Amino acid sequence: MIYNFTEEDIKFVERAIELKRKGFYIDSMQLTEHYNRILNKHVNNTTCGSCMRQRIGELEGALNNYKQKIQNEAISSPKDNVPEVEVDNAKEEENKELTEAEIMKERMAKVRAARKNQK
Repeated sequence: MIYNFTEEDIKFVERAIELKRKGFYIDSMQLTEHYNRILNKHVNNTTCGSCMRQRIGELEGALNNYKQKIQNEAISSPKDNVPEVEVDNAKEEENKELTEAEIMKERMAKVRAARKNQK
């Protein structure tokens, strides 16, 4: 399944998961908007607690699948065709506040750019 994750969606889902684990909920209208857009569904808004938990759970699963797919794409590429990408450790230290998804996205962009330059 293809998920329509944007950087904003990733941050939203991570925040929703965090709040759910603490026993709180994110705004139901925002949850429904993100849920419908990411999962290509057309459900109505709800304030039902168990329904919201279920939606957050589905979004969490979709996000995990999305992250795994990105990671697998990076790993499964033939090593001969993947140029080495230098990692600026100083920059990584500065960006510790970035979420895991943002860091992964930045690294994938570097790999794609290096592949493009290699061709």
